Formats: sequence, structure tokens, C-alpha cells
Amino acid sequence: MEPARIAQHFTEKSVINAAPYGNGRIHQTYLVTLGTGEQFILQKLHSVFKSEVLFDIEKVTHHLAAKGIKTQRLIPTLHGDYGYTHNGACWRALAFIPGKTFETGITPSQAEDAAALIGAFHAALSDFNYEYRHILPGFHDTPRIMEHLKKTLADNLGTKKYDSLAPLAEEILSEYEKSKGALTALPLRHVHGDLKLDNILFDEGGRSAIALLDLDTLGKRSVPIELGDAARSWCNRASEDAEDPEFSMEIFESMMRGYFKNASFLTKAEKTAIPTGVATIILELSARFVTDAFEESYFTLDVSRYKSSYEQNAAKAHTQMKLYRDFIAKKDAAQRIVGS
Repeated sequence: MEPARIAQHFTEKSVINAAPYGNGRIHQTYLVTLGTGEQFILQKLHSVFKSEVLFDIEKVTHHLAAKGIKTQRLIPTLHGDYGYTHNGACWRALAFIPGKTFETGITPSQAEDAAALIGAFHAALSDFNYEYRHILPGFHDTPRIMEHLKKTLADNLGTKKYDSLAPLAEEILSEYEKSKGALTALPLRHVHGDLKLDNILFDEGGRSAIALLDLDTLGKRSVPIELGDAARSWCNRASEDAEDPEFSMEIFESMMRGYFKNASFLTKAEKTAIPTGVATIILELSARFVTDAFEESYFTLDVSRYKSSYEQNAAKAHTQMKLYRDFIAKKDAAQRIVGS
């Protein structure tokens, strides 16, 4: 079995098993068990991630560990390299931290604890001086994503997809114009980059957040975008393609309370801009879904629910815009929360 053979490059101990692990959609992930009973995580990286990302992860996790923040540290190969390349694919090994993750449905208490961990994570990196080697092109580049949507719309003029999706696309672009450029003056800070709910590891009882997972998207971005992406995931009481999404203000308030406990570095302007960050990131994801519906790309098709990638992505786009409208109706309340 290939994963077991690859795992042997990271340890001198006998590899007993390498079993598929977790629900990750990007990398191929395995839980490796050694003859001693010890375990570690083995991942085959998606081709969009280059081996340079391992250097970034090592530098950041070393800094975090020195500050007392628990992270998944890389396990070097027997030759001392951060990863192992086989048939053009990059593999890495990570320390295994027992715990559990959630995809939906966390409680206000869990949200507060997880956001406090994020605040501590950001605070620990506030004195970190590092230039990242690996930057994902276009990642959370909202202006670029909106321009791509405009071009896609123009390229599909007169098609059946255009007739179906154009009203939604025009709404997204119109809403984006209202806040375009609102976040550009904010400082760029070291952030995780992808704080969707299942990237938060809780203890095995599911009560306390203990670590942030999947550090492939580390970089310097604005905190309102970072927290907006988290809120978009955590505060949605439904799945990405549910009929009736709802933005939970109870979860949002708990998040902010937890985050502000440890984020003393944050400026008033950054705090004030968090609701705009939430709105921006929901619009950004809506734009991505509409574009993916036109192009029938990116997301793996759920054949149990949809006949085509177009149908699946169109459903996700409509759901995200429903979530956006719900949040906009509550934005004044969100503004009071971050200002209190």
C-alpha cells in the first residue's frame, strides 16, 4: 500500500497501518499507526500546494510552540527534509493530536472558546517577522474574484446559464460595489487564512478548542477578512446548499467575546470593520459559486443530490446570497457587538 510505504520514510519504527482519516476535501489524509502504538498524520498534498508551503508551516509552528500555542508540528523525513516527493506528489507527516472536529452546529460556548484560541494564535504571531514562500494566487482576492465573475458573465451572454444565473450575479456585483475598497487601509497581519469550522480541533469531549488545523493558507491578510470567513462558516445554522440558511447572532456575539479576550493588538478600525469583513467574504463565496456554476468546475459533484456541477454550484450560490441577505438585515446588531 503506497501510504504505508511513504510513511516509512518518516520513521525508523515499523508501520503497521495507514488508514484514510477525516473528511478533508483537498489533501489525501491517512492516520499512520506504528508497531509501538504511536500514531501520526500522513498527507498527500493537492497539486495546488507546492513543497514551499512546508517551510512556511515549519517557521510559523516553531514560533507558535515557543509561545505555548499547540500546533500540528511537521515530522521530518529520515533525511531531515520537511516532506517527501514521490511520483511528482509531495507528502508530509504531522504530529497527531487526538480530538474532534465539527462541520456544523457548535454551541455559543464552543464558539467563544474557539475564537479565544484564534485570538491567542493571532496575538502570538503579532511579533513574527517572516516573508511567506508559498502564496496561493487569488486566494481571498475579492477584487480579482469579482472581475472574474464579470468576465464570466460577459462570456456567457445569450446562453441558458446566463438567463438563469445573471440576476444573481448582478446582485452580487451590485452589493460588492457598496463596500468595495472598505478594507484596503487596514493592516495586514499573520493569519490562518481558512478558519472554516472543521479546521478547529476540539478536545475529545468537544468542549475546548485546542488547535487550529490545516495551516496551508497561512499568510498576511486583514483580520476582518479572517474573522469574516470564520463567521460565515460558524454562524450559518445550515449547510452551504440548504434552502433556508440563517446567520446566528448568538454565535457571532460569542465569537467576538472570545476573540477580544486575547486580541489586545487589534485597532479600533479593525474591530469596526469586522461586520464588513463578514459581508465581503459571503459575497466573495457567492461569486465563486456562481462562477463555478458557469464553468462547472472546482467542487466534487455530490451525485446523491445533484445531476451536474452546474446544478450543485448554482444551489450553493443561491444559498450563500440568502445568508448574505440575512446577515445584512442583522448588520447593525453585529456593528453594536463589535463596538461594545
